[in-house]
Amino acid sequence: MYSYMEYLQKCFNKSTDWNEDNIFSNITASSQALLEFPIPSGLKLDSSSKASEHSVSSLTLSNNHSMNGSLAYLYSSVPLRNTMGTKEISLQDAIAGFRIIEPSFSDGKLKNVSTNQNGKGSLLYGRMYFPGSALEAMIIKRLTQHTQLLVKCISNPYMDKSGTMIFYFQQNKPKYSRELIYSTNESLLGIRWLYNFGTTNEHISNLNSALIPKFDNSVVSIGTELWYAARTMSPGLSTAFRYSTRSTSTGKPLTMTLAVNPILGHLSSTYTVKTSVASTFCSKYDFNFFSYASNLSLGFEFYNYSKEDSPFGNSEINSSSEENRYLRELANNNAIPSKTIPFRSHTSLSNKNQNDLIINPIQNLDNYYHINPTLLPQRIEQDDDISPIEKDVSNNNDIHKKLHTESVTTAFQNLVNDSDFSSVVKVSTSLNDRMVKLLWEGRIKDFLVSTGVKLSLNQTTNTPEFNRFGITFSYAC
Repeated sequence: MYSYMEYLQKCFNKSTDWNEDNIFSNITASSQALLEFPIPSGLKLDSSSKASEHSVSSLTLSNNHSMNGSLAYLYSSVPLRNTMGTKEISLQDAIAGFRIIEPSFSDGKLKNVSTNQNGKGSLLYGRMYFPGSALEAMIIKRLTQHTQLLVKCISNPYMDKSGTMIFYFQQNKPKYSRELIYSTNESLLGIRWLYNFGTTNEHISNLNSALIPKFDNSVVSIGTELWYAARTMSPGLSTAFRYSTRSTSTGKPLTMTLAVNPILGHLSSTYTVKTSVASTFCSKYDFNFFSYASNLSLGFEFYNYSKEDSPFGNSEINSSSEENRYLRELANNNAIPSKTIPFRSHTSLSNKNQNDLIINPIQNLDNYYHINPTLLPQRIEQDDDISPIEKDVSNNNDIHKKLHTESVTTAFQNLVNDSDFSSVVKVSTSLNDRMVKLLWEGRIKDFLVSTGVKLSLNQTTNTPEFNRFGITFSYAC
């Protein structure tokens, strides 16, 4: 679960149109969220207050062998109007999970146009820990729409030279991103870059002969980072590959990554797929071609719907006469409806007489998963808006296929974003480490609660051991 200050930083990036997924350090963010999620230790209480649209303060108290805590303050020159407290925030925004990667460009034009005309903004963050005199600070200064300066500072008397500073000069454009990094620790110099190759062209075969799932909205990202520690004269090198796409029949996204560190001989590959609106699966395989050591890690994520507002309250979820009728008419007529039925809110599904208004993925007679196309958020087409070329029968088939594919992928993402989840359960295991992590995160009244446990087998006695257990309460208003 994100801390409230991390959540505010993400809101700042969204308000200033800064794409976090286009940064090399986040290329494996989806697999890390399902496999490497932290387990709370001890009891922790985090309380935050938004004094205005520009400033937020936070107090943290924890009891892990001893009482300690911190005071934090954040200021943003950009109004954070899109932020919410723990009572209203959706779990999709509060919890680190699967990230849907979208193509940032199409036909040489930007897909998202910046709403921040000047492209400038600043964020100041500081935290003081007690007892003790440890301090941390962060400054984000947006220089232009696509460049920013990020400075992170840590002051701690127990660290070498009582602290360190890291400077990031970042350039983030839709097609690529570049970073120059300098750290005072060992005079570390680094450079990162990431290039994207994406397409939104549809390649769909006829619905009657669709036996193999097709994929679309694909994005291929290739990145590299180079490091050099001037004091110790130690180099560093790693490269990574990410492939993100969506199924044209279900709209379900998947992401595959491959990371290689040739100096250390480490290779890591991940496969992450959103198996349904409320579940995600991830696998990771690590291999070292110097020592031949390997490891397999598995992670699962299951969301629970709120009892007051569940889209699956209808028991007839494995049949949809409306969808079957629509697909038969589509296959026989190959016609584009002049108007489409708008998206229906899932709150209307509580009526048992509306059995044919199912909008979750179902299994059709052709053993092929579809979302009811008549209930998808397609744009309404008027007869007057259709050009004479579009009215040609030979073009109707291709145009309708395009609308169908776009609507399926959009509908699945809308279902994920708009679903009212009450909690999420994460499970992660590593075969080589013989370890299992279990985490529950959800909302209790006005609090966001995170609790979990980490178990492992003792290498000598082969008995299970509790390595970590804790609970965190977060409140923000």
